Amino acid sequence: MVTTVQIDEINKVKVLTDRVKMRREEFMSATPHLDAERSHLMTESWKETEGEPLDLRRAKAFKSVMEGISVVIRDGELIVGSQSKYLLGTHPSLDYNPTTVFELVEAASSPDVPKGRKAVVTDKEKESLLADGAYWQGRSPIRVIDDAGAEVFGDEWFALSKERVYTRPHGVAVAGRLPNYWKILSKGLLGIIDEANQELQKLVGLTQSDAMDRYYFLRAVVIACEAVIKFAGRHAELALAMAKTEKDPVRKKELQEIAEICRRVPANPAKTFREALQSSWFVYMAMNLETAASHEIPGRIDQYYYPFYENDLKEGTITRQEAAELLGFFWVKLAEMVAARAKVEWEISETNQGRHVTIGGVDANGKDASNELTYLVLETARQLRTVQPPVYLRCHKGTPDALWMKAAEVNMERGDGVPAFLNDEAQVPYFLSKGLTYEDARDWAANGCVYGIGKNFVGDRHITISQAKIFELTLHNGVDPKTGRQFGPKTGDVRDFTSLDQLYEAFKNQSDYFVSLLAKYHRLFWQVRNKCYSLPFHSAVIDDCISKGRNYLAGGMRYPQLMWGLKDRGHQNIADSLAAIKKLVFEEKRITMDRLLQAIDRNFEGAGDEEIRRMCLAAPKYGNDDDYVDEIFNDLCLWSQRRIVKETHATGFPMRSGRGGATTHAYLGKGIGALPDGRKAGEPLADGTVSPMRGADLKGPTAVINSATKVNHTEEASYSLFNMKLTPTMLKSRQGLRKFVALVKTYFDRGGYHVQFNLMGQEALREAKAHPEQHKDLLVRVAGYSAYFVDLSPQIQDDIIARTEHAL
Repeated sequence: MVTTVQIDEINKVKVLTDRVKMRREEFMSATPHLDAERSHLMTESWKETEGEPLDLRRAKAFKSVMEGISVVIRDGELIVGSQSKYLLGTHPSLDYNPTTVFELVEAASSPDVPKGRKAVVTDKEKESLLADGAYWQGRSPIRVIDDAGAEVFGDEWFALSKERVYTRPHGVAVAGRLPNYWKILSKGLLGIIDEANQELQKLVGLTQSDAMDRYYFLRAVVIACEAVIKFAGRHAELALAMAKTEKDPVRKKELQEIAEICRRVPANPAKTFREALQSSWFVYMAMNLETAASHEIPGRIDQYYYPFYENDLKEGTITRQEAAELLGFFWVKLAEMVAARAKVEWEISETNQGRHVTIGGVDANGKDASNELTYLVLETARQLRTVQPPVYLRCHKGTPDALWMKAAEVNMERGDGVPAFLNDEAQVPYFLSKGLTYEDARDWAANGCVYGIGKNFVGDRHITISQAKIFELTLHNGVDPKTGRQFGPKTGDVRDFTSLDQLYEAFKNQSDYFVSLLAKYHRLFWQVRNKCYSLPFHSAVIDDCISKGRNYLAGGMRYPQLMWGLKDRGHQNIADSLAAIKKLVFEEKRITMDRLLQAIDRNFEGAGDEEIRRMCLAAPKYGNDDDYVDEIFNDLCLWSQRRIVKETHATGFPMRSGRGGATTHAYLGKGIGALPDGRKAGEPLADGTVSPMRGADLKGPTAVINSATKVNHTEEASYSLFNMKLTPTMLKSRQGLRKFVALVKTYFDRGGYHVQFNLMGQEALREAKAHPEQHKDLLVRVAGYSAYFVDLSPQIQDDIIARTEHAL
């Protein structure tokens, strides 16, 4: 139990020291650059290893990057290592999806491209990137996947994606990477190499059919781990070289210490808090450079690093202030990492880098796991005010009141939903139901917008189904009204239906068809991708891959049943639409189905359509504690969860369902015409998973919570995202903060999984949109992450402004 004295000490530390502040200001003012180094090193290595086994080729290409990419140590920093020679450098993942680079190079010189997608590229690097991209164009996993998809499914493979019936899992190779930091810090990479070598010895004389595959994989693990050790050693060499010319004796000593630390870790077990931070940071960077993708997960940093922090304090080798500054440097490192994204990937998740920190929760025995470092993480987030990394607080019945209040205070001061809140008592049972041990089920972390991932887990790409688009197809007998193409089965002319049950059944039949089809898509994607792509270093730091002798993508990790499959969105809009049809067409008979279809096909812009839209908007809406529509929403959510898990993942386990956030609701909304809930064509769908449609929740926060907790939305889907917006002045007093905490506790007591809050008033947001140059640091919550409001697209800005602002 953390004492009041300890909390008071933490509240006094200065995380944002002068040099941490300098580092923060440097990256805040820096311009993103496209860096060609990684791409060229990967490409040249690939050319040299033609014909060798896949795992060895990938390991040697990774080794080439670790040994050839520029290393830098920036002024004053104590935690060293960057993904690029540029302060905000980003590497296109040409070896996975070369089309990305062509888009990014074009975007660099286009005045119409949003700021969030822009990156500077020099003429020399542009030439290099385009040449390497041309090489990979016919060799990349994406090309192989698309060729196979076209051969098996024909034009439909691309057409359904283009019309946003689903999102293709093509942008980056993987998502949600959480290595076993416990193991890395306690054994070091040399310990992992020893483990791989022991498994190699077991293969001698074996005749199993997969013996050679296991041999090549284990050799690749050794090569990859040795490469990361070499990468750290290059930083040690640089630090010593810098120390020789450094005039300031204090900085000279620091550089010498940096050299010593980089020689020891991550090769060896960490011994101090600083070594633990540096070791995990090297591993974190290495995972990023192996894939050139975002969504590396720092995970439960208050748990991994606390034993080192506690011991250093006891030994007197560090003070709380020194530890705070170290954590500040680590925080800046996480914040300055950016990823190259093509247009679709950016639209689906504007500005989100997915570097989620999780704190609190329970330990392996189910007891409260919070400690002094938990509070220091919150204080770091409060003082640094960066959008990355997002912070999640795992909550349970034993979460201390002081921690609840500290989290509320940070929320109030930042205003952007940091930390977000997650319910252990909703998530742990879910993981247990999937076959995890109690110890592993309790050691989970947040990822993506709100996803829960298990201990030492690397996520996979998923397909997101637009259920709202499928509902639009249902209203048109399987025909896409935009293209006139028959995408879905003929489930009947809705103008002939005489009850809501007929319409609902038609929708279920349409959805059933697309779930089955898209599950086939996903299985093909997964199987083909794994024949031409592997990640030996990722697999080295994920449990059981070494003992199984198998890459994690091929099911080597401990719990392959946690691999993602299909996700779906749009249930709020469907429920509101069905409620409007039930009331206006079938019960009150104020309009006919034919007349309603005319209105939505004209986007409510024909003669008399505005009155019909007013009736649709006035119909019962989810989020107001109204069973009339909540029962439809609940049945729909449960039915679609249960339907998805009937499908089989390529691993042989049931498809894992889920519902996240990001800005997918806006991306999918652009592909959907007007709906009977009153939403107009092209507008974003409702955000999140259980968040009401913006502006539809009119009866206060308690009513919203009641609507969102009438059924278990994580029965089969492992997560459900809930955004709320509160009037900021309500939290200015201790009484207001206590009401805030009580609201979250009530939601969790009723079974809710996740909730997060925007605490920026609408007037402040409108002012920031009108005068962005005056509000560059204004933070808002988008979905499972924060963003600087001025960096968001106008559509997402308007979406956030329009969300209902509740008073406590």
